[in-house]
Amino acid sequence: MSSSITHSTGTLTPELIDGYEAIRPTHTVVHDILNRPNPDITFRAPGLRRGQFRCLFPEQADALSAFAVLSIPQVFAITDPEVDAIDMSFIVGEGDLSITLDEDTRDVWWITIPFVEVSP
Repeated sequence: MSSSITHSTGTLTPELIDGYEAIRPTHTVVHDILNRPNPDITFRAPGLRRGQFRCLFPEQADALSAFAVLSIPQVFAITDPEVDAIDMSFIVGEGDLSITLDEDTRDVWWITIPFVEVSP
């Protein structure tokens, strides 16, 4: 079974999802108070994940098609049966969506996707 990215009109099936990196903003606010050893702390719910990951496509046509689909503003869902921790609904976030011909093989294509997790 392989990874998949579902979109409004179908599914993208990269050969591999690699380089997953995420952060989760904490939103906690710390206020230092003069002449007090402990600060005032305002706890807030953490945000959803954001970051980037790469998808490997062995065929140029599939890579270009995926790049075009990922350029359309919409909500996507990613699933990976081998790494279920990355399963989420997301949008392509701030930054650059990029496509790269692999420098070593000059045969496969990488798409780097900046993401922001969203509630399904």
